[in-house]
Amino acid sequence: MTRAESNIVLFSITLCWASSYLFVKNLPPDLSPFAYMTMTSGLAFIILAIVFFARLRDLKGRVLWRSAILAAIVCFNLVFKRLGVSRIPASTASFVASLTIVFVPLFLLLLKQRPTKNNVLGIPFILAGLVLTSGVQRGAPLELGVLYMVAACIFMAIYVIVVDGFTKNDDPLLLGIGQMLWVAVIAYLLWLVEEPRTFFALTYTNEMLASIFLLAFFARAYAYIMLMYGQRYANPISVTVIASTEPVVTMVLALLIPDTFGQTESFTFAKLVGGVLIVIGAICAGTDFLDNPDLLNRLRLGGKGEKGVAAS
Repeated sequence: MTRAESNIVLFSITLCWASSYLFVKNLPPDLSPFAYMTMTSGLAFIILAIVFFARLRDLKGRVLWRSAILAAIVCFNLVFKRLGVSRIPASTASFVASLTIVFVPLFLLLLKQRPTKNNVLGIPFILAGLVLTSGVQRGAPLELGVLYMVAACIFMAIYVIVVDGFTKNDDPLLLGIGQMLWVAVIAYLLWLVEEPRTFFALTYTNEMLASIFLLAFFARAYAYIMLMYGQRYANPISVTVIASTEPVVTMVLALLIPDTFGQTESFTFAKLVGGVLIVIGAICAGTDFLDNPDLLNRLRLGGKGEKGVAAS
């Protein structure tokens, strides 16, 4: 897989996760986060097990235990994300979740890995865009949902870094399948403690079942498997840079697609400017022109040539 192909795969994951916020909003507000994780991850595992049945015999040993580690991190991420999305608008939740772009470089610095010059240039643009699009005001109290989403993106940053190490040595497909299995098992056990009746305690509706299936197929089965493959050929910062465009996609979808109650989210000029800044930052951080001396020299020579032509 080339770098361009990896970026396309990662952007397709961004589309899936951006749209997932809208479907999560259509779930009952009192639906337990453990029930949500059990159903979406369990259904995702069933889908993957049917499609890749012949590969299940290799799901053992180190791969199985590594997938359990990934599952534990994902469980924390999904619980906090579910708690956050249920309390704040979908676009705001997506914007706050994109703070992963900050935590990944910070954690990498702790691991003695420095970001590139382009990463350093692009991240401030992304942060400025996040501030504008989230509507955060100076002195305004933080909502509990925002704090939950910050916790979710911290665990997501840890997940991205750990996956980067695991996928370089193990089969991404088996890691993804094992992760879905472990998440479903862990979430079900926690749900059983919280509500012994589990599935029998829920009130099922067509909207809920449709949302669960779409989330399981796109935001779980497809997104996590392709993330494993994409990270095999990309570094953690590149992954989070592409993921940082998620708020822009979420904002567009939230404006176009109504929720269960037929309501769409409002659009402001500040959100438009913020979205543009996020895209600019993603382009800067996702390229390498500052670390490419040949390209910089060509740009300088090109500029001098244009001045010479103008002078003549």
